[in-house]
Amino acid sequence: THPECEVETVVVEPDSPDFNPEAATFIGECDVVRYVMEPMRFKKIIYKVRKYVQDEKIYKGSAPATPLLNSQYTSSFIAGLTELRYLHCMPLENAVEYFRAHGFDLDKGTAQKLVSKVKVHLENLYKALGQAIVEDNYICGDETYQKVRLQMATPSGRKIKKGYIWVFVGMTTGLVYFFYDDGSRSAEVFEQHIKGFNGAFQCDYYSGYRNIGIGQMGGIKRLPCLQHIKRKFLDIKDNPQALEIAKLFGLMYHFEHRYKIDKDGWTAEDHLKWRQRYSRIMLEKIHMRLMAVKDRIGVPPDDPLLAATEHALKQWREIPRIFESPTYRLDNNEVERINRYISLTRRRLTIGSHSGAEAAALYHSLAITCHRCGVNVFDYFCDIIDRCAAWPPNTPIEKYRDILPDHWKPSQK
Repeated sequence: THPECEVETVVVEPDSPDFNPEAATFIGECDVVRYVMEPMRFKKIIYKVRKYVQDEKIYKGSAPATPLLNSQYTSSFIAGLTELRYLHCMPLENAVEYFRAHGFDLDKGTAQKLVSKVKVHLENLYKALGQAIVEDNYICGDETYQKVRLQMATPSGRKIKKGYIWVFVGMTTGLVYFFYDDGSRSAEVFEQHIKGFNGAFQCDYYSGYRNIGIGQMGGIKRLPCLQHIKRKFLDIKDNPQALEIAKLFGLMYHFEHRYKIDKDGWTAEDHLKWRQRYSRIMLEKIHMRLMAVKDRIGVPPDDPLLAATEHALKQWREIPRIFESPTYRLDNNEVERINRYISLTRRRLTIGSHSGAEAAALYHSLAITCHRCGVNVFDYFCDIIDRCAAWPPNTPIEKYRDILPDHWKPSQK
């Protein structure tokens, strides 16, 4: 029925030349629905700001403010560019062409300046997001690369490098936090941004996470990703042992999805008991088969099945932690899905600089968090750009926490 649509009602009379409405008797009508899409519209609003003199004092009206000084573009333009570029993965030049095709000739350079200058107003909001993400008690994390153009060529003569963008996903709050540090994938970047977090962190077995649970990160509990472990066995073709182990991991997903919390009276306590019950049995079966592979005699060290087995056994002590809570996921597929926003543009887009990658991390964080929290991206950016531009630079970071997407309420204008 699409109740969200704007409704226009049109009365359709018979168009036959023989029809005479004065001689006819009305017997009823039927509704015929047609859905029509109208392209996005642009408006140029001219405010006639009037001036008056009264008692030797000048009075004049005031036009609505814009987020950028000496600019005629409202926050709606930046919101539209943000949604197309950072949520729908459209390169900026394509977004400009999209604007042009719908009636507004926006220069690409102007679009880039709008996005980069508004970023300054959103930096405190982005810092608040970084602080809020580590206040969650359960985070999934990962990293992916993007092509970044360097200002100066490397000694090898290359001017384009793989710059790694990290992402934290708050599984309780729904917040998404991308961050970028000159494209580095080192453990130091991860450790810098995870400071202050005490909870469960789910990730793959990348060496950058090796210090989780040690020293300053002693309060963090690492959860492995069963999908990454399972994939190692799926990649081994035509091997019955590998296929059997992969099927057992798949069977765990079958048991996990048999029940769902808050459905048909199923509680979190029920789910925790069920998880501990089926996981104990399944993990025993999988471990028995892994040890049978490891104890084989005469296996070369580069055997892919042995490598997959050792990869699983190195994390074996951490796997039962997944089943200590009713809400922990079996994998970090949620992060993999979010990283697609980066990977979808990777082939057709090269970010122009490190500062451009930092801007992408900021806008991606806010746009995708809106999407996960069920907030309209366009409406959100229209509101928070104006708010952040109006607040003084020394506004406490804590105040920005209330306008992050999970707490945001539209301002009354």
